Amino acid sequence: MNVYFRGTYEHTLDSKGRVAVPKKFREGLLGVQEDYTGREVVVTYGLSGQLFVYSLEGFDDLTRRYSALPGDDADLLDRFFGASAREYPLDAQGRIPIAPLQKSFAGLEREVVWVGQRGHVELWSATRWQEALEAVQKGIFLATSANLKAAYGRIDFRLPVSEIERGC
Repeated sequence: MNVYFRGTYEHTLDSKGRVAVPKKFREGLLGVQEDYTGREVVVTYGLSGQLFVYSLEGFDDLTRRYSALPGDDADLLDRFFGASAREYPLDAQGRIPIAPLQKSFAGLEREVVWVGQRGHVELWSATRWQEALEAVQKGIFLATSANLKAAYGRIDFRLPVSEIERGC
């Protein structure tokens, strides 16, 4: 799926740690406008203290791309993205639960912000999103780790995965 997400949506986590996925993002992630109950998305750690949210296919695509990297980059990214990834089914209200470790990593409390980012969606704490926006205005990319940022920057998102896997 070549879906490009854009836009920013403010939401809240409920008392059970669930958050509604905005309709526009839900449709793009799942490829359906209705009958999404039980369909799954993948949530994993993000590079700047947020969470990345992918379709199942989108996360598989990311995994194949970073697995093709040379040296220790693939292992580093797999320990970060792969180890923290969880699949969540949407409920009838379009909500997903967020695991305690993921909530803690991203600093998620009640107020959250959904952000469209090319081929995936990001879930930010409202406070961290404001900090990230201020940093971007100064030309700074906030990253949890310079090594992760560098390894992620080596992923080639331009080529089809089939060509990357063949080593083209």
